[in-house]
Amino acid sequence: MATEKCDLKEEEIFKVPERYLVFIDETGDPFLHKDIKKYDHPTVFPVLTVTALIVAAPVYKDVFVPSVDAIKQEFWEKRDIHFHSNEIRRKDGIFKVLLDDAKYNDFKQKMVGVLETSSVTIISSSINKMKLLEKAKKFKEKTGSDYNVGDLYLTNISWIFERLGDFLKGESAKIIFETRGKKESKRIQGMLADIKKNGTFYHSKDLFRTINDEVLFFTKEDNVNGVQLADYCTYPLARHAKDKTDGNNKLFDVIRKHLYKGDFGEYGLKEWP
Repeated sequence: MATEKCDLKEEEIFKVPERYLVFIDETGDPFLHKDIKKYDHPTVFPVLTVTALIVAAPVYKDVFVPSVDAIKQEFWEKRDIHFHSNEIRRKDGIFKVLLDDAKYNDFKQKMVGVLETSSVTIISSSINKMKLLEKAKKFKEKTGSDYNVGDLYLTNISWIFERLGDFLKGESAKIIFETRGKKESKRIQGMLADIKKNGTFYHSKDLFRTINDEVLFFTKEDNVNGVQLADYCTYPLARHAKDKTDGNNKLFDVIRKHLYKGDFGEYGLKEWP
């Protein structure tokens, strides 16, 4: 059988020598409306979430990728398609086949099965913008000064990297992102360089020395299964950060089992403020 287009970038990942592959994606945007009432509109999502999906490199090659490719082949009769959480939830375009409830439930079970059979570990960081604005308002009232909210995206990335270092405990890792443009890629690369040079408030730089210096970036067209599954897992985590009482957020309950526990119960789940 001829090599499909979707195989080419996966083959590049298979050659990575590090012990762990860390696929990172996000949902939401880093823009912060100053008027909290803006978030009352249903089209304005109040949470930015970044999620890292961690899988051992041999498992990614031998279990993870074949499992995801098998799902694509079963439901769409080809592997060269791109899973995107938003389109899957809306059942748009090629995902209209999931309008059949039985088929959709089967699809979801098989996607969850990939996480389980691949022994995936998840680290996620979310910023609830509504709570952040309330925090900033109280700070202003108490001190008379503006609260520095910082860069929401890079703040989430820094918390992901911090917990990743704790998870690795000296094991090597390669970080893989879906690119958001040259400027954003440089900022992410710079964040990794800084944390490897200086460490964080809680962890010394020694904890991050085994993370490969260079982040590996791909585009959506590159069709990398690990990034797509990170995207698939991110929205339920964002929903939880928005509303912890959301009883219909069933996928979060499954993902929660794969969160990095660390020494603090759920160190891999950061929700702020």
